[in-house]
Amino acid sequence: MSDPHPSSLQDALDTRLTSIDSARYRANTESIVTSLIDWLQEERDVDSLDAIDTQDCRRWVQHLARRVRDEEIAASTAHTYYGTARSFFRWCVDDEELSENPMRPNKVERALPEDQGDRERQAWPDNAREQLLAHVDEAAHDALEDDDGDAERAFRDRAIAYLLADTGARGAELFAVSNDDDRNGITWNDVDLEAGVVTVLGKSRTIQGVQLPGPAAERLERWQRLLDPPGDWPVIPTRDAATKYQHARAVLREHKSDSEIEAELADVEIDEYLRANAITPPALTTRGARNVMERLCDEADVAVDGEYLKPHGARRALGHRLYHEASAETAQNALRHKSVETTKEAYEHQKPSDLADDVEGILYGDQESE
Repeated sequence: MSDPHPSSLQDALDTRLTSIDSARYRANTESIVTSLIDWLQEERDVDSLDAIDTQDCRRWVQHLARRVRDEEIAASTAHTYYGTARSFFRWCVDDEELSENPMRPNKVERALPEDQGDRERQAWPDNAREQLLAHVDEAAHDALEDDDGDAERAFRDRAIAYLLADTGARGAELFAVSNDDDRNGITWNDVDLEAGVVTVLGKSRTIQGVQLPGPAAERLERWQRLLDPPGDWPVIPTRDAATKYQHARAVLREHKSDSEIEAELADVEIDEYLRANAITPPALTTRGARNVMERLCDEADVAVDGEYLKPHGARRALGHRLYHEASAETAQNALRHKSVETTKEAYEHQKPSDLADDVEGILYGDQESE
Protein backbone atom coordinates (compact mmCIF):
# COMPACT_ATOMS: atom_id res chain seq x y z
CA MET A 1 0.00 0.00 0.00
CA SER A 2 1.20 3.54 -0.80
CA ASP A 3 1.89 6.10 1.89
CA PRO A 4 -1.63 7.10 3.08
CA HIS A 5 -0.62 10.76 3.36
CA PRO A 6 1.61 12.20 0.62
CA SER A 7 3.95 14.89 1.83
CA SER A 8 2.12 17.50 -0.19
CA LEU A 9 -0.76 18.12 -2.56
CA GLN A 10 1.85 18.48 -5.29
CA ASP A 11 3.14 14.95 -4.58
CA ALA A 12 -0.38 13.60 -4.98
CA LEU A 13 -0.85 15.48 -8.25
CA ASP A 14 2.47 14.23 -9.63
CA THR A 15 1.45 10.67 -8.85
CA ARG A 16 -1.98 11.17 -10.39
CA LEU A 17 -0.56 12.57 -13.62
CA THR A 18 1.55 9.46 -14.21
CA SER A 19 -1.65 7.37 -14.24
CA ILE A 20 -3.45 9.40 -16.95
CA ASP A 21 -3.03 8.10 -20.50
CA SER A 22 -4.75 10.94 -22.38
CA ALA A 23 -2.30 13.77 -23.00
CA ARG A 24 -5.10 16.34 -23.21
CA TYR A 25 -6.81 15.21 -20.01
CA ARG A 26 -3.44 15.03 -18.26
CA ALA A 27 -2.63 18.62 -19.28
CA ASN A 28 -6.07 19.88 -18.19
CA THR A 29 -5.80 18.09 -14.85
CA GLU A 30 -2.33 19.47 -14.24
CA SER A 31 -3.39 23.05 -15.05
CA ILE A 32 -6.60 23.05 -13.00
CA VAL A 33 -5.34 21.17 -9.96
CA THR A 34 -2.15 23.26 -9.90
CA SER A 35 -4.27 26.42 -9.78
CA LEU A 36 -6.24 24.87 -6.91
CA ILE A 37 -3.04 23.96 -5.04
CA ASP A 38 -1.66 27.48 -5.49
CA TRP A 39 -4.92 28.99 -4.20
CA LEU A 40 -5.02 26.66 -1.18
CA GLN A 41 -1.48 27.56 -0.25
CA GLU A 42 -1.97 31.32 -0.64
CA GLU A 43 -5.49 31.73 0.72
CA ARG A 44 -5.94 28.83 3.17
CA ASP A 45 -2.36 27.98 4.16
CA VAL A 46 -2.95 24.36 3.15
CA ASP A 47 -0.32 22.35 1.30
CA SER A 48 -0.76 18.76 2.47
CA LEU A 49 -3.38 16.35 1.25
CA ASP A 50 -4.58 15.33 4.69
CA ALA A 51 -5.03 18.96 5.79
CA ILE A 52 -7.62 19.95 3.20
CA ASP A 53 -11.24 19.85 4.31
CA THR A 54 -14.69 20.50 2.88
CA GLN A 55 -14.68 24.15 3.96
CA ASP A 56 -11.44 24.76 2.03
CA CYS A 57 -13.09 23.30 -1.07
CA ARG A 58 -16.24 25.36 -0.57
CA ARG A 59 -14.18 28.54 -0.28
CA TRP A 60 -12.38 27.67 -3.52
CA VAL A 61 -15.66 27.12 -5.34
CA GLN A 62 -16.92 30.45 -3.97
CA HIS A 63 -13.72 31.99 -5.36
CA LEU A 64 -14.59 30.52 -8.76
CA ALA A 65 -18.11 31.93 -8.45
CA ARG A 66 -16.72 35.41 -7.80
CA ARG A 67 -14.54 35.10 -10.90
CA VAL A 68 -17.67 34.23 -12.89
CA ARG A 69 -19.50 37.27 -11.52
CA ASP A 70 -16.49 39.41 -12.44
CA GLU A 71 -16.59 37.86 -15.95
CA GLU A 72 -13.04 36.54 -15.66
CA ILE A 73 -14.25 33.02 -16.46
CA ALA A 74 -17.51 31.53 -17.74
CA ALA A 75 -19.86 29.57 -15.49
CA SER A 76 -19.16 26.50 -17.62
CA THR A 77 -15.45 26.91 -16.88
CA ALA A 78 -16.13 27.01 -13.13
CA HIS A 79 -18.09 23.77 -13.47
CA THR A 80 -15.21 22.20 -15.42
CA TYR A 81 -12.71 23.26 -12.74
CA TYR A 82 -14.91 21.83 -10.02
CA GLY A 83 -15.44 18.54 -11.85
CA THR A 84 -11.73 18.09 -12.53
CA ALA A 85 -10.80 18.83 -8.91
CA ARG A 86 -13.48 16.46 -7.62
CA SER A 87 -12.16 13.72 -9.93
CA PHE A 88 -8.63 14.30 -8.65
CA PHE A 89 -9.72 13.84 -5.04
CA ARG A 90 -11.84 10.82 -5.98
CA TRP A 91 -8.69 9.25 -7.41
CA CYS A 92 -6.89 10.03 -4.13
CA VAL A 93 -9.67 8.16 -2.26
CA ASP A 94 -9.47 5.18 -4.64
CA ASP A 95 -5.70 5.13 -4.18
CA GLU A 96 -6.23 5.07 -0.40
CA GLU A 97 -4.52 8.39 0.07
CA LEU A 98 -7.71 9.99 1.43
CA SER A 99 -10.57 8.49 3.42
CA GLU A 100 -13.22 10.71 1.80
CA ASN A 101 -13.55 13.24 -1.00
CA PRO A 102 -13.54 16.81 0.44
CA MET A 103 -14.89 18.20 -2.86
CA ARG A 104 -17.91 15.90 -2.95
CA PRO A 105 -20.34 17.12 -0.22
CA ASN A 106 -23.44 18.91 -1.53
CA LYS A 107 -22.59 22.17 0.22
CA VAL A 108 -19.47 22.46 -1.96
CA GLU A 109 -21.33 21.89 -5.23
CA ARG A 110 -24.14 24.25 -4.19
CA ALA A 111 -21.61 27.10 -4.14
CA LEU A 112 -21.14 26.76 -7.92
CA PRO A 113 -22.75 29.45 -10.10
CA GLU A 114 -25.63 28.36 -12.30
CA ASP A 115 -24.47 27.52 -15.80
CA GLN A 116 -27.10 28.99 -18.12
CA GLY A 117 -25.07 28.65 -21.27
CA ASP A 118 -25.65 31.48 -23.74
CA ARG A 119 -29.08 32.53 -22.48
CA GLU A 120 -27.87 35.48 -20.43
CA ARG A 121 -24.57 36.26 -22.10
CA GLN A 122 -24.43 39.89 -23.10
CA ALA A 123 -23.20 41.14 -26.48
CA TRP A 124 -22.85 44.82 -27.27
CA PRO A 125 -25.54 45.95 -29.74
CA ASP A 126 -24.15 48.00 -32.64
CA ASN A 127 -26.03 51.15 -31.66
CA ALA A 128 -24.88 50.90 -28.03
CA ARG A 129 -21.27 50.44 -29.15
CA GLU A 130 -21.48 53.46 -31.44
CA GLN A 131 -23.08 55.58 -28.71
CA LEU A 132 -20.37 54.65 -26.20
CA LEU A 133 -17.50 55.38 -28.61
CA ALA A 134 -19.07 58.67 -29.65
CA HIS A 135 -19.28 59.63 -25.99
CA VAL A 136 -15.64 58.87 -25.16
CA ASP A 137 -14.48 60.65 -28.32
CA GLU A 138 -16.47 63.74 -27.40
CA ALA A 139 -15.28 63.63 -23.78
CA ALA A 140 -11.64 63.46 -24.86
CA HIS A 141 -12.11 66.37 -27.28
CA ASP A 142 -13.89 68.47 -24.65
CA ALA A 143 -11.18 67.72 -22.05
CA LEU A 144 -8.53 69.14 -24.36
CA GLU A 145 -10.65 72.17 -25.20
CA ASP A 146 -11.43 72.93 -21.56
CA ASP A 147 -7.86 72.35 -20.37
CA ASP A 148 -9.25 71.56 -16.92
CA GLY A 149 -6.67 68.93 -15.99
CA ASP A 150 -9.05 66.03 -16.66
CA ALA A 151 -7.65 65.14 -20.08
CA GLU A 152 -5.68 62.20 -18.71
CA ARG A 153 -8.80 60.49 -17.38
CA ALA A 154 -10.76 61.20 -20.57
CA PHE A 155 -8.01 59.84 -22.83
CA ARG A 156 -7.54 56.77 -20.64
CA ASP A 157 -11.29 56.14 -20.65
CA ARG A 158 -11.30 56.36 -24.43
CA ALA A 159 -8.38 53.93 -24.70
CA ILE A 160 -10.22 51.43 -22.50
CA ALA A 161 -13.43 51.67 -24.53
CA TYR A 162 -11.67 51.26 -27.90
CA LEU A 163 -9.44 48.41 -26.71
CA LEU A 164 -12.51 46.47 -25.63
CA ALA A 165 -14.69 47.44 -28.60
CA ASP A 166 -12.18 46.80 -31.39
CA THR A 167 -9.71 44.10 -30.35
CA GLY A 168 -11.97 41.30 -29.15
CA ALA A 169 -9.46 40.69 -26.36
CA ARG A 170 -10.60 39.38 -23.00
CA GLY A 171 -10.49 41.74 -20.05
CA ALA A 172 -8.02 39.43 -18.29
CA GLU A 173 -5.71 39.77 -21.31
CA LEU A 174 -5.73 43.58 -21.28
CA PHE A 175 -5.92 44.44 -17.58
CA ALA A 176 -4.33 43.14 -14.39
CA VAL A 177 -5.96 40.19 -12.62
CA SER A 178 -5.85 40.10 -8.85
CA ASN A 179 -3.95 37.12 -7.41
CA ASP A 180 -2.44 36.24 -10.79
CA ASP A 181 1.19 37.33 -10.98
CA ASP A 182 1.37 36.57 -14.71
CA ARG A 183 -1.46 38.91 -15.64
CA ASN A 184 -0.27 42.44 -14.94
CA GLY A 185 -1.97 44.22 -17.84
CA ILE A 186 -0.51 44.99 -21.25
CA THR A 187 2.41 47.43 -21.39
CA TRP A 188 3.45 49.83 -24.12
CA ASN A 189 6.14 47.32 -25.10
CA ASP A 190 3.26 44.98 -26.02
CA VAL A 191 1.73 47.48 -28.45
CA ASP A 192 2.86 47.91 -32.06
CA LEU A 193 0.81 50.84 -33.29
CA GLU A 194 2.28 50.79 -36.78
CA ALA A 195 1.61 47.10 -37.36
CA GLY A 196 -1.77 47.23 -35.57
CA VAL A 197 -0.98 44.41 -33.12
CA VAL A 198 -1.21 44.01 -29.35
CA THR A 199 0.62 41.10 -27.73
CA VAL A 200 -1.28 39.48 -24.86
CA LEU A 201 -1.09 36.49 -22.55
CA GLY A 202 -3.92 34.41 -23.96
CA LYS A 203 -6.47 32.26 -22.18
CA SER A 204 -4.21 29.24 -22.66
CA ARG A 205 -1.39 31.27 -21.04
CA THR A 206 0.52 31.44 -24.30
CA ILE A 207 1.71 34.68 -25.92
CA GLN A 208 -0.69 35.70 -28.70
CA GLY A 209 -1.11 38.60 -31.09
CA VAL A 210 -4.37 40.54 -31.17
CA GLN A 211 -5.48 42.79 -34.01
CA LEU A 212 -5.61 46.54 -33.32
CA PRO A 213 -7.72 48.28 -36.00
CA GLY A 214 -6.77 51.74 -37.17
CA PRO A 215 -9.30 53.78 -35.15
CA ALA A 216 -8.27 52.05 -31.93
CA ALA A 217 -4.57 52.43 -32.77
CA GLU A 218 -5.11 56.14 -33.40
CA ARG A 219 -6.75 56.62 -29.98
CA LEU A 220 -3.96 54.68 -28.27
CA GLU A 221 -1.35 56.76 -30.05
CA ARG A 222 -3.00 59.97 -28.80
CA TRP A 223 -3.14 58.53 -25.27
CA GLN A 224 0.53 57.54 -25.46
CA ARG A 225 1.54 61.04 -26.56
CA LEU A 226 -0.36 62.59 -23.66
CA LEU A 227 1.01 60.13 -21.08
CA ASP A 228 4.58 59.96 -22.47
CA PRO A 229 5.27 56.69 -20.63
CA PRO A 230 8.36 54.45 -20.52
CA GLY A 231 7.90 51.27 -22.55
CA ASP A 232 7.40 49.04 -19.53
CA TRP A 233 4.51 51.12 -18.16
CA PRO A 234 1.01 49.63 -18.38
CA VAL A 235 -1.11 50.95 -21.22
CA ILE A 236 -3.94 51.42 -18.72
CA PRO A 237 -2.45 52.35 -15.34
CA THR A 238 -4.64 52.60 -12.26
CA ARG A 239 -5.75 56.07 -11.21
CA ASP A 240 -6.32 54.99 -7.60
CA ALA A 241 -3.83 56.93 -5.45
CA ALA A 242 -4.03 54.48 -2.54
CA THR A 243 -3.04 51.62 -4.83
CA LYS A 244 -0.10 53.62 -6.17
CA TYR A 245 1.13 54.48 -2.67
CA GLN A 246 0.78 50.85 -1.61
CA HIS A 247 2.79 49.73 -4.63
CA ALA A 248 5.50 52.34 -3.98
CA ARG A 249 5.82 51.14 -0.37
CA ALA A 250 6.16 47.53 -1.51
CA VAL A 251 8.96 48.45 -3.93
CA LEU A 252 10.77 50.65 -1.42
CA ARG A 253 10.67 47.99 1.32
CA GLU A 254 13.30 46.07 -0.63
CA HIS A 255 15.95 48.53 0.53
CA LYS A 256 14.40 50.95 3.05
CA SER A 257 12.81 50.82 6.48
CA ASP A 258 9.14 51.67 7.04
CA SER A 259 10.04 54.93 8.79
CA GLU A 260 12.29 55.97 5.91
CA ILE A 261 9.56 55.13 3.42
CA GLU A 262 6.88 57.14 5.20
CA ALA A 263 9.20 60.11 5.50
CA GLU A 264 10.04 59.91 1.81
CA LEU A 265 6.43 59.60 0.68
CA ALA A 266 5.11 62.35 2.91
CA ASP A 267 3.65 65.25 0.92
CA VAL A 268 4.72 63.87 -2.47
CA GLU A 269 2.61 63.87 -5.64
CA ILE A 270 2.55 60.12 -6.21
CA ASP A 271 2.52 60.16 -10.03
CA GLU A 272 5.51 62.48 -10.15
CA TYR A 273 7.28 60.39 -7.52
CA LEU A 274 6.77 57.12 -9.41
CA ARG A 275 8.07 58.59 -12.63
CA ALA A 276 11.05 60.32 -10.99
CA ASN A 277 12.07 57.11 -9.22
CA ALA A 278 11.46 54.79 -12.21
CA ILE A 279 8.76 52.87 -10.36
CA THR A 280 6.25 51.35 -12.76
CA PRO A 281 2.68 52.04 -11.60
CA PRO A 282 0.21 49.17 -11.25
CA ALA A 283 -2.17 48.50 -14.10
CA LEU A 284 -5.91 48.88 -13.85
CA THR A 285 -7.49 45.60 -12.74
CA THR A 286 -10.32 43.75 -14.45
CA ARG A 287 -12.60 44.85 -11.62
CA GLY A 288 -11.47 48.44 -12.11
CA ALA A 289 -12.16 48.19 -15.85
CA ARG A 290 -15.70 47.05 -15.13
CA ASN A 291 -16.16 50.01 -12.80
CA VAL A 292 -14.93 52.36 -15.54
CA MET A 293 -17.30 50.83 -18.08
CA GLU A 294 -20.21 51.16 -15.67
CA ARG A 295 -19.40 54.84 -15.17
CA LEU A 296 -18.95 55.50 -18.90
CA CYS A 297 -22.25 53.82 -19.76
CA ASP A 298 -23.99 55.91 -17.12
CA GLU A 299 -22.45 59.07 -18.56
CA ALA A 300 -23.33 58.07 -22.13
CA ASP A 301 -26.81 56.86 -21.16
CA VAL A 302 -26.10 53.45 -22.67
CA ALA A 303 -27.65 50.25 -21.35
CA VAL A 304 -28.54 46.74 -22.51
CA ASP A 305 -31.52 45.23 -20.70
CA GLY A 306 -30.89 47.65 -17.87
CA GLU A 307 -27.21 46.76 -17.53
CA TYR A 308 -23.99 48.53 -18.53
CA LEU A 309 -21.86 47.26 -21.42
CA LYS A 310 -19.76 44.52 -19.86
CA PRO A 311 -16.18 44.06 -21.11
CA HIS A 312 -16.69 40.53 -22.42
CA GLY A 313 -19.81 41.62 -24.28
CA ALA A 314 -17.60 43.48 -26.74
CA ARG A 315 -15.78 40.25 -27.62
CA ARG A 316 -19.06 38.41 -28.18
CA ALA A 317 -20.40 41.20 -30.36
CA LEU A 318 -17.26 41.25 -32.51
CA GLY A 319 -17.35 37.48 -32.88
CA HIS A 320 -20.98 37.56 -33.95
CA ARG A 321 -20.40 40.24 -36.59
CA LEU A 322 -17.29 38.60 -38.01
CA TYR A 323 -18.96 35.19 -38.12
CA HIS A 324 -22.08 36.39 -39.91
CA GLU A 325 -20.63 39.21 -42.03
CA ALA A 326 -17.19 37.79 -42.90
CA SER A 327 -16.61 34.07 -42.23
CA ALA A 328 -16.27 31.53 -39.47
CA GLU A 329 -12.52 31.39 -40.12
CA THR A 330 -12.18 35.17 -39.77
CA ALA A 331 -14.03 35.08 -36.46
CA GLN A 332 -11.91 32.15 -35.31
CA ASN A 333 -8.66 33.97 -36.11
CA ALA A 334 -9.77 37.26 -34.57
CA LEU A 335 -10.96 35.62 -31.35
CA ARG A 336 -8.05 33.14 -31.30
CA HIS A 337 -10.21 30.06 -30.86
CA LYS A 338 -8.32 26.77 -31.08
CA SER A 339 -10.68 25.43 -33.71
CA VAL A 340 -13.35 26.73 -36.04
CA GLU A 341 -15.77 24.28 -34.38
CA THR A 342 -15.49 26.32 -31.18
CA THR A 343 -16.39 29.44 -33.12
CA LYS A 344 -19.33 27.76 -34.84
CA GLU A 345 -20.65 26.47 -31.52
CA ALA A 346 -20.58 29.99 -30.12
CA TYR A 347 -22.01 31.92 -33.07
CA GLU A 348 -23.89 29.57 -35.39
CA HIS A 349 -27.18 29.85 -33.54
CA GLN A 350 -30.01 31.73 -35.17
CA LYS A 351 -33.26 32.89 -33.58
CA PRO A 352 -36.35 30.84 -34.55
CA SER A 353 -38.09 34.08 -35.62
CA ASP A 354 -35.23 34.81 -38.05
CA LEU A 355 -35.35 31.25 -39.33
CA ALA A 356 -39.09 31.59 -39.89
CA ASP A 357 -38.48 34.61 -42.12
CA ASP A 358 -35.75 32.76 -44.04
CA VAL A 359 -37.88 29.65 -44.55
CA GLU A 360 -40.87 31.74 -45.63
CA GLY A 361 -38.71 33.56 -48.16
CA ILE A 362 -37.46 30.29 -49.62
CA LEU A 363 -40.83 28.53 -49.71
CA TYR A 364 -43.06 31.39 -50.71
CA GLY A 365 -40.80 33.99 -52.24
CA ASP A 366 -42.56 37.26 -52.90
CA GLN A 367 -46.09 35.79 -52.83
CA GLU A 368 -48.54 38.03 -51.07
CA SER A 369 -50.73 36.54 -48.39
CA GLU A 370 -54.47 36.30 -49.22
